[in-house]
Amino acid sequence: MTDSWWLNPCKAVDTTTHEQALARQQQLTKPAGSLGQLEALAVRLAGLQGQVKPTVDHLWIAIFAGDHGVVAEGVSAFPQEVTGQMLQNFVTGGAAISVLARQLQAQLEVIDLGTVTPSLDLPGVRHLNIGAGTANFVHGPAMTQAQGQLALQAGRDSARRALESGAQLFIGGEMGIGNTTAASALACALLDCQVTDLTGPGTGLNAAGVSHKVAVIERALGLHAGQRSDALQTLFNLGGFEIAALVGAYLACAQEGIVVLVDGFICSVAALVAVR
Repeated sequence: MTDSWWLNPCKAVDTTTHEQALARQQQLTKPAGSLGQLEALAVRLAGLQGQVKPTVDHLWIAIFAGDHGVVAEGVSAFPQEVTGQMLQNFVTGGAAISVLARQLQAQLEVIDLGTVTPSLDLPGVRHLNIGAGTANFVHGPAMTQAQGQLALQAGRDSARRALESGAQLFIGGEMGIGNTTAASALACALLDCQVTDLTGPGTGLNAAGVSHKVAVIERALGLHAGQRSDALQTLFNLGGFEIAALVGAYLACAQEGIVVLVDGFICSVAALVAVR
């Protein structure tokens, strides 16, 4: 690895602005603390943005997509073709996030890291073709070092486009049939949790399906146990292209000083990897 950019330091929080924003809360015409968590959020945003009156008028939403080899183990209620179908839904305005983006006048970009659908070519989608989905991680690493670094860079590139556009808030999203299995495996590996504690039905498995999913993840954790202390290698072993791209985006945003909104289980696991 000649350029381990992901190890560069994060931009520091502006502590002076943070304190000024905190003091301002005491001067506003309202009972102290009456706005609850909104007050703490405003102060936190002020410190992150370096301005006493923070703003989130310009939003950047990036949806990263990729397929997962572990789907071959029967861990999903839906076929992998759904990933490609959802990509089309995103860019034609039919998905919930598409409607929300229009309502918020947010910039929405959709990035296909690598799906199993052959020759997918959708207008409005950035097709990067890192691979036809990841490999099945119960038999070996989900991705190669080269693929993992390309996925990280894809996230970084999105964050840089957000910065160039003047975005004040970066929101990451993901799409990939089977990616709750990958996210649960990653979280269990990094947090040393019982698989049953962090594994659910995903998009609709029944109880037997969840039990099978747990068993698949346990097999994968056993196979890759020797590298658990290395967060980056664990990401490459157990993650997905879209999860790795989210990790890259979060790291780049932290380095550039772009505020990030982390929403949902899979994005939270990506943030965990980024912190580690």
